Amino acid sequence: MVQPAVVPMPPAAPTAPPTDRAVRRRIRRTGAFVGLLLPAVIGIAAWWTLRASEGTGRGIGGFGLALLAAPLLPAFGAPLRSGTGAVTAAVAASAGLWFVLGAFAAQRATRVPSAGWGRFWGELLWLAACVWLGAVLAVVAANLVLGRVLL
Repeated sequence: MVQPAVVPMPPAAPTAPPTDRAVRRRIRRTGAFVGLLLPAVIGIAAWWTLRASEGTGRGIGGFGLALLAAPLLPAFGAPLRSGTGAVTAAVAASAGLWFVLGAFAAQRATRVPSAGWGRFWGELLWLAACVWLGAVLAVVAANLVLGRVLL
């Protein structure tokens, strides 16, 4: 008697292990808050640099760090306007911007099944570089329009 040939079953579609799903869920849930960490660290460094500023170099460096932490400062008139109201509003609006960018980076990073925190930071830094470029261009444009008052 002839034995029938054994036909192997096709492999099942690959699914993400539960740990990958848990990591993706955690990134989506906390990514917006984690997106606030980088500007917070830069903001603390800016505050410390400006607080201990005794020369022009530290003042310019501190403003540069403050601009990276709160990129909406030029939109609220800094450094041409003084006062805590404009700076507080710029910091609050920038925090909202960073929160939204963190949420957006989390969504982009978790599109693939093997997403991780490294992918999240890559997405966030790409978005941050675009925001920082826009903030620097705003200061340069203000400098050119106002006749080199800032530099």
